[in-house]
Amino acid sequence: MNPENRTRQSVIIMGSSFILPLVVVGIILAANNITPFGSRNLLVGDMGAQYSPFFTALRHALLTGHMSWFSFSVGVGENIFSLVAYYLLSPFNLIILLFSSANVPTAVTIILMLKIATMALTMSFYLIHHFHRVNWIVPFFALAFSLSGFVTANLANIMWLDDLICLPLICHGIDQIKAGHRSYQLFAWLTIAIITNFYIGYMIGLFTIIYTTTLIMAAKQPEHSLTKTLGENGPFIRSVIGTEFLSVMTTMTVLLPVALGMIQTAKVAPASPTQTAGTRTPQFGLEILSQFGMGGTAYSNRLYHAPAIFSSIAIIILFISYFAHPSISHQEKVGTGFAFGSLFLSMIIGPINLIWHMLNVPSGSPFRYSFLISFVMIAAAYQVWLAHPTRLSDRAKWLIPIGISFALLIGFETIKIGTVTYHNTYLSVQPASVKLLLLNLTLVLLFSILIFANHHRLFTTTIGGFIALEMGGNLAYVVQSEPLGNQRTYASGFNAETQQLSSLSEPQTHLFRIDNRSNLLAPAFSEIYLGYNDPTAFQYAGIQEYSSTLHEPVRESLKELGFFSKNQRRISNVGATAISDLLLGVKYNLAATQTPNLNSAYVGMGFPVTKQFVDLKLKPGRIFANLASTLKTIKPSSDTFLTHQKIRRKTVSRSSLPGLYHATFTVDPTQRGPLYLTTTSPVFRMSSLTVNGHQVDLVTNGLHKKYLVKLGTASVGHAVHIVITGASQKTLRGIQVQSLNVQSLTHLTNQLRSEAFIPTYDGNHIQGTIKQSNRRSKWSYIAIPDDSGWSAAVNGRQVVIHNALGAFMAIPLTATINHISMTYHVPGLFIGLCLSLLGLSGYGLWITISIYQKKLKRKDGR
Repeated sequence: MNPENRTRQSVIIMGSSFILPLVVVGIILAANNITPFGSRNLLVGDMGAQYSPFFTALRHALLTGHMSWFSFSVGVGENIFSLVAYYLLSPFNLIILLFSSANVPTAVTIILMLKIATMALTMSFYLIHHFHRVNWIVPFFALAFSLSGFVTANLANIMWLDDLICLPLICHGIDQIKAGHRSYQLFAWLTIAIITNFYIGYMIGLFTIIYTTTLIMAAKQPEHSLTKTLGENGPFIRSVIGTEFLSVMTTMTVLLPVALGMIQTAKVAPASPTQTAGTRTPQFGLEILSQFGMGGTAYSNRLYHAPAIFSSIAIIILFISYFAHPSISHQEKVGTGFAFGSLFLSMIIGPINLIWHMLNVPSGSPFRYSFLISFVMIAAAYQVWLAHPTRLSDRAKWLIPIGISFALLIGFETIKIGTVTYHNTYLSVQPASVKLLLLNLTLVLLFSILIFANHHRLFTTTIGGFIALEMGGNLAYVVQSEPLGNQRTYASGFNAETQQLSSLSEPQTHLFRIDNRSNLLAPAFSEIYLGYNDPTAFQYAGIQEYSSTLHEPVRESLKELGFFSKNQRRISNVGATAISDLLLGVKYNLAATQTPNLNSAYVGMGFPVTKQFVDLKLKPGRIFANLASTLKTIKPSSDTFLTHQKIRRKTVSRSSLPGLYHATFTVDPTQRGPLYLTTTSPVFRMSSLTVNGHQVDLVTNGLHKKYLVKLGTASVGHAVHIVITGASQKTLRGIQVQSLNVQSLTHLTNQLRSEAFIPTYDGNHIQGTIKQSNRRSKWSYIAIPDDSGWSAAVNGRQVVIHNALGAFMAIPLTATINHISMTYHVPGLFIGLCLSLLGLSGYGLWITISIYQKKLKRKDGR
């Protein structure tokens, strides 16, 4: 085939590789009535809880031009540079500008389709150029990569998929260097991968070491020693290392601020010998063999499963055939075996697996680099296909399908047996369908006949067709297992909540918070929807947050003030009190059927406080003590704000569930006001709670995390009867009930209101005035998280910001009337930018010198 025809055919095949996934995915979406082909959407798990709100906020920022790197619509305020870098830097996200905010889920589906198609396009490009051969099986092998087990298991984690697009291009860039060409492609695509998603980009960066080693091993001459081989590849190794170093330097504009921001998040790496015990044992067992076929992942095991390496049974057959094929050299087999073995051992050995995940234990969605195994297997499978698998020995043609069939049976039986053993809750959530097992075994037989029987184009088309059906069928299995959302209901709820919030007539340049419990989007979800990121979606300053970038000091402080926190990534507005409303500047409370209610405890975003308040340390687990001492130190007085209510009568009986109890309490309130309940125990486990026969809503609390429960408003002379069911003994032993003295709190708020800090904000700048009427109150508490990026001036003079309540600000006051001006700069951004410019200019200089040296060599050669 002449070069012109080969180029034309390559373009046609790559175009087919892009279109084929669009058709397959489009058919599956349409069959499941998913937008844009129906009324359902993919707002499942984190797609609904995190990504859709973040995309909606991005759309608002791009269209209005209003964006601050310190956003008050994320939790109680946060440096969002890390959040943007982790979730929102994909160029595909610009598609959301074509849709209304209420229809962002439709845009997300289209983005997902385009990313999957583009993954197939770049994989086809790699296969054609790496092996320098064009074959019509390429679109189907590219489809196997773009719909591999990792992709279908992580459909909700849409931000990870961009780097799967870059992976084949990065490897092609390394190929180019090995062939003696320039390193432009490696530099460009690795830089793009890291900027687009630094997390997966880090994993691909580690893989480039394995890939480079594989190329060296595959090309090694048998008679050459290791020293000689390394010497011969010295220029190649130096070029790869130098290019990658300068690429990483060029991304420092992103990496340095992200690193400084992520330092403030919770660390989920094992911190003790007990916690590391799980990493010292194999990370999975024989159940991984079920991942060879369809149905290895579904909604049930989305958080816990063996490495998702499914890439078509045809690929598995060809990959094993690779090591038995007589035309493939021993050195190539050693190189591919090294790549596969390194990745597989990384996954099974806990400490190495932690390194791949940036030394953090993944919170669900484990083995986040399993797509690399699919990449290695598909590349090897294509090489075997080009070498003709029909050339295998008859013995290999029998043993390979028999071995794969036994592997599938063992994987199935491991899961089935594990579901009935006492310690295997993990295996109990793994899919184990007899129908899928039989289908997989049938596919093993069918593919084996087609692959080993003949290499005619008709067989190629037939195999490709079955791969498309297999990959599409696996995607359909995953999609059908998910609790899909309703797009029409979502759009209706979004517009209704937007309208409800628009009744706030004050411009949002006035900084205040809203405690929004309306949750009008909840009916659109099949799962429990708690609206963690509604403030981000609707662009108001709230309290709650769910993201991987939640700052740990803020979470800890809010938790010690009574707010519910399920884990290191979530803080809820459940547990709010009139006291926390005062401390956080909550101006409005909002419920589903109400217009915004002006909060009587609101005074502003800050107020004068004493040195005693600034020095106060919140006590872990002592919620009532923290709230009371906080109020007492604002303006010391004889007022009592929280009153302990004695439990007059208590009865406890065993529950039908082992280790759990039912309990009844009777409390005679000594004052009128809100009544709150918590426990001194760190374990807060109860199934239900009623007060005078009325059910109190409890959050779903499978991890039994402590928070403050509002029981209602108590009156003197009216006994309060509390019934708790399904409670642990530790929870019951530590039960505390206290009432809030509304009169004392009102007296305090009236004093503070005339002195309060009611700021305005514009971008990264906040300003306002605070009055100091009491000489003892020489500080101003500011209900804004204390971040190193903030600088403050009082009456034009720079001051040092101090910490208060563990995570918030305290600013010294210098006069009776104090004008406070605050400006935010992302920590590390300027230095990161300088390093990026240094890396980019360094790469440019390096390339210029190498071009000049080559010209000199040519001149000398003449």
